[in-house]
Amino acid sequence: MRVEIENNAVPIVRVVAALARRSLNQRSVEKLARRARGKAVLQSMTDPQAVTVHFDGEVIRLARGSAPDADVLIIADLADDSVKPTVTGAARHPVLALAMAKLLEPPVREWRVEAEEFMAKALADAECPRPLRLVVIGTTESQQWGGEGEPRIEIHGSREQLAAAMSGSTLVAEEVLHGNLKLVGSLCDLSILTRFTIDQLFGEL
Repeated sequence: MRVEIENNAVPIVRVVAALARRSLNQRSVEKLARRARGKAVLQSMTDPQAVTVHFDGEVIRLARGSAPDADVLIIADLADDSVKPTVTGAARHPVLALAMAKLLEPPVREWRVEAEEFMAKALADAECPRPLRLVVIGTTESQQWGGEGEPRIEIHGSREQLAAAMSGSTLVAEEVLHGNLKLVGSLCDLSILTRFTIDQLFGEL
């Protein structure tokens, strides 16, 4: 099943498309998405951002803005997933609503798996700081990429926090600033690493 976006897509369209492509790697989600028909809108409750997702059984098409004829409308705080979204239209279009929800929440795999995939792409760029080490707080688990010796940058966090950062589900710099991840290294290298995680979020790494 294909995911298509408009030319010069705005960030919210690119992010939702990346989430959808990851989610569709699950056979159960792909089967559900193929059954869905109609238009679902994800709209921010804090700013004008919105994306319309059109399901036709073979292709999922994304475009900026909120379609006035949407079958399902999800209004969410895009910056805070602890805020419960409001959903309208789900009772009339349950398959469409469920398919949209599943596309927006791809599973985050075990931290080493997410990190291996991320590092394989990031280290292909000469600007990526290296060596880079991830450390699971409170355990002896750690892994280093990009060479031997003392790491140039080291990120400490729980397994879940590291997996989320490497998958692009969270931004490394933001998590460090909020105290959720611990940094050993320079803010310059953190900024560079965050740029790669943003590319991962957009599905463009």
